[in-house]
Amino acid sequence: MPNSDFNHESIQDAYQVGNTIVSSLAPWLIEHTSQACQGEKHQHQIKMVEVTEAIAIARGWHHEKPPWSGSHSQPSDDYLAVTQKCIDVYLLSQGPRGGINGIGWWQWANGYAAIALHDYWSGSNKNYQCLADALRKCEGQHRNFINEFNDDTLWFAICCTHAYSIGGDPWFLSRARQVWQYLNDRNSVCGRGWFNCCDHDMEGGVFWTTKPGEGYLNSITTSLYAELSVRLALLEGPGAPVVEQGHQHFLGLRKLIQQGHKHGGAEEYLEEGRTSLGWILRCVYRPKDAVVMDGISTKDGKLTNWTFTYTTGVTIGVCALLYQASQEDDYMVLACHMAHRAMRNRGWVNENGVLADLGAWGRAPGEPAKNGDGVGFKSVLMRHLGTLYHTIQLTAAQLPLALQTSELIKDFVGINYKSQVERNTNGRGQYGPWWDGPYDSATSHSQLAVLDVMAAARLVFEEGRRGV
Repeated sequence: MPNSDFNHESIQDAYQVGNTIVSSLAPWLIEHTSQACQGEKHQHQIKMVEVTEAIAIARGWHHEKPPWSGSHSQPSDDYLAVTQKCIDVYLLSQGPRGGINGIGWWQWANGYAAIALHDYWSGSNKNYQCLADALRKCEGQHRNFINEFNDDTLWFAICCTHAYSIGGDPWFLSRARQVWQYLNDRNSVCGRGWFNCCDHDMEGGVFWTTKPGEGYLNSITTSLYAELSVRLALLEGPGAPVVEQGHQHFLGLRKLIQQGHKHGGAEEYLEEGRTSLGWILRCVYRPKDAVVMDGISTKDGKLTNWTFTYTTGVTIGVCALLYQASQEDDYMVLACHMAHRAMRNRGWVNENGVLADLGAWGRAPGEPAKNGDGVGFKSVLMRHLGTLYHTIQLTAAQLPLALQTSELIKDFVGINYKSQVERNTNGRGQYGPWWDGPYDSATSHSQLAVLDVMAAARLVFEEGRRGV
């Protein structure tokens, strides 16, 4: 294939070279892009054969109420000020380039996503301008928020969908679309027949990084890709802005190169979300425990069976969003089943209903200030319990399991909000790492985690006045 790397002084010179490339490569591109797509074409339907066991178990499970259900915890009269104060304190650690001191790139995205949902779920735009300015500064460090870790990139892309939903700025929607396209252009999303591990086709799995030789397909990256895909499908519509990137002389070349490849649109976004959820359910999901394992190596076929709150949490959110997009009951049943089991998982939740998740980070005496990723994992589960709750309210879902789950989530959020304000704060808007108390050493990462509790509290106490 001829080298298309050129360096000319004028765009007209570049245009002439571009025309030459198009003319010389057109037959090659048409032939090879067509061949590359064989075996990758998706059927636009749920792959029910692959998830029959998971759905059957979810439908047949008898969910007992936990001892803390029915608590009906009510917020204090000043809870609106309390949730905003948590955000204000967190933003005091903001640096000049948009990030938050003391934590890293993916955590910045999660903190800003929690702030965005706090506004969106409560029908407000109070923090929007600060959020928008910060995200633009962050994007100045990594174009389109892209680094070599696909999960990091996806956290930011999803945050951009929230920012777009609040403010309607097409810049944010464009960033989210470009991240989705980037992952596909880099072959980070497995096509049908690319790999077979553990007797399963790896179609829909997403590689952890774009590093040369990367062979690990992990559940968090895959579930985030599925979430982004479904959110983009929900945002597509007659009013969605169309943004063409690049100089007009090269649009024809780009479209020719992309012939037969994924390029977005509501139908394809939705099918990609379904396909990646299918990979999770058939490859890394334990249906009897309702937990999502970490991932699979395509190099040796080894399954890593770690189970974290955030991998199951994002998958709950994906199922909820797919129900919102399709109104297919199986997605709601799966989401509710996983949510029930998560809120009763004694490895994650204390007997009193507080989401402690000590196994991910542990109570390390003398080290509460240590910045470990695990301190924020539980916050992602809390976030997507909120996603499920809101979807049930938004769609007026009438499945008995959905109504039961909605009430249980409301109790769960109330308990965890109460534990923060009574046992995990110094009373000045700062929060420590131990959600069940006692308060100890507020840091950027402990404050970050509590942001999702505050957002969920605004949602359930105000019944979510806007859609996601």
